[in-house]
Amino acid sequence: MSYRDLRGHVDKLEKAGELQRVKVEVDPDVELSAIMRRVFKLNGPACFFEKVKGTKFPVFTGAMFGHKKYSLMVDAPPNIRDILKKMLNCLENPIEPVMVKSGPCQQNIDTGDKVDLHKFPCIKWHDLDAGPYFGTLGCVITRDPDTGIKNLAVYREQLEGNNKLGFNPEQHSGIHLRKYRAMNKPMPVATAIGVPPSVLAAALTKAPYGVDEMGIAGAIAGEPIPLVKCQTCDLEVPADSEIVLEGEVPPDTSMWEQEGPFGEFTGHFHSLESDQKPTIFLKAVTYRNNPIYQGCSPGIPANEETTPREIGGAAGAWQVLLKTGIPGIKEVNVTEMGCAGFTVIVSMDRHYYLGNVRQIIYHIMANFFMSKWVIVVDDDIDIFNMGEVNWALATRVQPHRDIIITDNRFVGVALDPSIAPELSRIPRTQTSKIGIDATKFYKGHDFPPLVLDSEERLKQITRRWKEYGFK
Repeated sequence: MSYRDLRGHVDKLEKAGELQRVKVEVDPDVELSAIMRRVFKLNGPACFFEKVKGTKFPVFTGAMFGHKKYSLMVDAPPNIRDILKKMLNCLENPIEPVMVKSGPCQQNIDTGDKVDLHKFPCIKWHDLDAGPYFGTLGCVITRDPDTGIKNLAVYREQLEGNNKLGFNPEQHSGIHLRKYRAMNKPMPVATAIGVPPSVLAAALTKAPYGVDEMGIAGAIAGEPIPLVKCQTCDLEVPADSEIVLEGEVPPDTSMWEQEGPFGEFTGHFHSLESDQKPTIFLKAVTYRNNPIYQGCSPGIPANEETTPREIGGAAGAWQVLLKTGIPGIKEVNVTEMGCAGFTVIVSMDRHYYLGNVRQIIYHIMANFFMSKWVIVVDDDIDIFNMGEVNWALATRVQPHRDIIITDNRFVGVALDPSIAPELSRIPRTQTSKIGIDATKFYKGHDFPPLVLDSEERLKQITRRWKEYGFK
């Protein structure tokens, strides 16, 4: 794959017949998002909204929905197995970024009183949202104050004024924030919107804590990602970003404002009440000439957000298992309809000993924190075919013998609507987990034979197929 920016990716989608240009004016107050929800139901193309009410800048969305469009993003064959093979290789073989002196993202620089987020598209994605959310596909960059290692991830950011954003940092940036608060120092934050496709794909992987995802982005692109230094904070951002927001979160919670509600990736609102959340106070906004705003509408799967999270989650969980040295692992799937994180399915090409399956289950539970359901199957089950997985659950599982249900002392996902509100507060979010051994081995008895045609019979049928009148 040759490195390309967002504009190059838009051109690539258009040439592939995977882009719809919407030329009529569209209202950013839910209408645009509702259009995209219908596009997803119809398995439609990415959309480039040329006229968005209230702004002179266009909106690009839907580019990651479905394996075909995602494959164009990471330059892999358009099937999930080949995409995962590439992503796993990129996790294992990062290419570190390179610093450059200048980049298109700083063609325009607004600082101080000139910062005004309202000049850009301000989209309200759902009717019950608290208001417009500026960041839904913004790549948020923070730095661990102890190690200096950066984190690149996507977090929601609510528009709270010309120069303020409500911030919902979970996972790794949340750890960074707790470290800064313990030092009583503000945390620098940069949000890059409209980044090169390789950078967005990397931001949505589930890499372990302490891994700078910019190296993964370089591996996806096949060459180092060029970075430029921010104007007002000690962070680096992709030089070819469309829009960059530079600011900081104060350690004093009395300065934090109310954020939410927001319709989330679970298909639910976590709550219809607002809550005090970290607030980013912006120092600068830099942007390209005629910038393209990129965002997405999360919600009930499947949608644009679930496809990259399905792939990034599966690659991350797979890498976690490979590093344990546990034998027998064949493939890993993090299901899209399991909110691209809650349900993990692992297939085994061989069972080496009693307890082999349980090793896999417990390692996924412990090291892939989003997991809530962990299912292990044999190699004759296609883990990307839920019909076959359901068959294995129906015929290879005795609940009393093969199901593990934990207590609720595992770290959970704060936005999981099944967790009681009093147990969902970061950093004390609690969840229980379930593991299912849906294999045939070490069950205390031999399973009877499967109903299968012999190799000889299959060859005969294949040889005479056209005689039967089939094409």
